[in-house]
Amino acid sequence: MTIKAASGEGIPLHDMSSQPIEPFGANLEPVLRRASDDRLSKINWFRTDWQRGGAATGFAKFRTEDGSACDVVVKMPVPPVESLWLNRLQPFHGLVPKLYAHGLSLNGYDMAWVVMERLPHGPMGSTWGGRQFDLFAEAAGRFYAAASDFEVDRPVGQRDWSAAVKHARDAVQNGSTPHGQRWKQALKKAGRELESWLEQWRSRGTEHWCHGDLHLANAMSRVPPPDGPAVMIDFAEVRPGHWVEDAVYFEHLYWGREQQLKGRKLCRLIAQQRKVHSLVVEEDWPRLATIQRALLAATAPAARHLYGDSKQLDAVLTVLERALA
Repeated sequence: MTIKAASGEGIPLHDMSSQPIEPFGANLEPVLRRASDDRLSKINWFRTDWQRGGAATGFAKFRTEDGSACDVVVKMPVPPVESLWLNRLQPFHGLVPKLYAHGLSLNGYDMAWVVMERLPHGPMGSTWGGRQFDLFAEAAGRFYAAASDFEVDRPVGQRDWSAAVKHARDAVQNGSTPHGQRWKQALKKAGRELESWLEQWRSRGTEHWCHGDLHLANAMSRVPPPDGPAVMIDFAEVRPGHWVEDAVYFEHLYWGREQQLKGRKLCRLIAQQRKVHSLVVEEDWPRLATIQRALLAATAPAARHLYGDSKQLDAVLTVLERALA
């Protein structure tokens, strides 16, 4: 068991709607206190609407070396990759919440856990008046710069895009997708382009780290809106890849809601922040972004639950048609 102090990461402190005490966390609370050198106060366990699985999260106080009490978030178990990156990013001041205590096992079981700074503001949203996009892109640039210090030591995962597009075509054939005829035509054209797209996509550089879950629910702040900087959280999806994967994922959340961006181009914002840190930004990155947009859009009918309403799905169709034009 290890106890470490540093400066670094945290947990999404949304306006949390709590539910009855989490038995899993409550049962292990005495063990967790001992593992934290008895510096933790009683933990207020809760479960949030976005939580899945058996993870337990709670608020508490943590007594530091100088005797002061800090507000913290306790989370267990956390994915090993999240624990790894929380630790790795501690030295990079201001990028992630401060980690007060952590371990990779608990009560004799392999179970990563963390005690980290409770961030007072966020997740970033409309109260930042649009600045949330600039601040988060700036934080993404700092993440890429910090992550570049660490060797890529894992293979790159490859999604089966061909199967995903086939599932989308099957979903449209079932007849329940709005604007089904337009979708059929677009997916037929996409089928003819798919091999070319995949050949180009698979040739992209993947010797860098991606955050893997770039969205504003993973952006907090130590200062009230509309100020920053943004503090990044949730590193459970960090993986090798190309930065365009993060950028297009972030962008696609606003297909059909572009008015929120107030003219901002999210991929371009992130490209600019990479340049600020002297990181690689290929001249042909817009081509890769177009391919990734097309691939995401072409698989949307098989994942309609991810798109809030028919208006957003219509916007996805427009993105695909534009990529095919």
